[in-house]
Amino acid sequence: MLDSSPEIGRVPLQPEGITELREQFRSPGAEALTDGREVDLQESSVLSRDGTSLLATTLTKKGSTHPRAALFHIHSGGMIAGDRLIGMDLMADWVEAENLVCMSVDYRLAPEYPDPTPLNDCYDGFVSFAKDVSDKHGDIPLIAVGMSAGGGLAAGLALMSRDRGGPVLAGQLLMCPMLDESNDTASSRQFSQLGLWDRESNDTGWNALLGSRRHTSEVSPYASPSLEKNLSGLPPTYLDVGALEVFRSEVVEYAERLASSDVTVELHLWAGAFHGFDLTFPSAHVSQLAISSRKMWLDRILEGTL
Repeated sequence: MLDSSPEIGRVPLQPEGITELREQFRSPGAEALTDGREVDLQESSVLSRDGTSLLATTLTKKGSTHPRAALFHIHSGGMIAGDRLIGMDLMADWVEAENLVCMSVDYRLAPEYPDPTPLNDCYDGFVSFAKDVSDKHGDIPLIAVGMSAGGGLAAGLALMSRDRGGPVLAGQLLMCPMLDESNDTASSRQFSQLGLWDRESNDTGWNALLGSRRHTSEVSPYASPSLEKNLSGLPPTYLDVGALEVFRSEVVEYAERLASSDVTVELHLWAGAFHGFDLTFPSAHVSQLAISSRKMWLDRILEGTL
């Protein structure tokens, strides 16, 4: 993939490259979500606990008055880049096909807003969304969804909601999630100095989020879910990861620990897949397998068979 894409840098992301990453890693905009799809898009805002207004986008199936479930989506970007519409094209497909409602929030980014602000923004948006869904549609399943940094934040959100008696999740769908601030696993050591999201790029993201608290006892398991000792009581969980990426070891370990805590887990380790493979080459066979497997898991949640 790198050989066929000379425009992709072969050097790791350093702090001075965050601004350029943000300029490059942007969604194509709201029109891309509605063009050719039977979905309605609504822009709104939610208040964070410090009074900051966060932009939010909600998708619903056109003409639907009672969605089957509600997805709270958290975007990717290494905790340092991206916007609320990144990754929402897949959510829009599911909203249309399954009659769902989905919200995504523009959480504030590190290093300007280090931990716990990004997760607090997501949790505050989630609580607001859950209340709105309950008021409008009654008791329908709530599912947290995220990829990469968004997957790590979704995992932290699930822990936080469990511990604080927040809205009850029916599931968490974590795609190649960023879970472990140590960045010292077999796979993180294996994929170093390659460019893309390699070990050094991962360090840049975690350092931005945690600053001087990184690698200390001050790091919360909500920020780095791999640190959580008690994983019991979490909702059914879908995890997937590429065999050729930094996050492989931490995702596989998290899945085993969830299963050992009697949490219903589905894990997919995709051979030949690198970080973001399904976004970079969505028509590749392995990408289609991954996308369809996520949808099949979601179908089982909606059918109540998990």
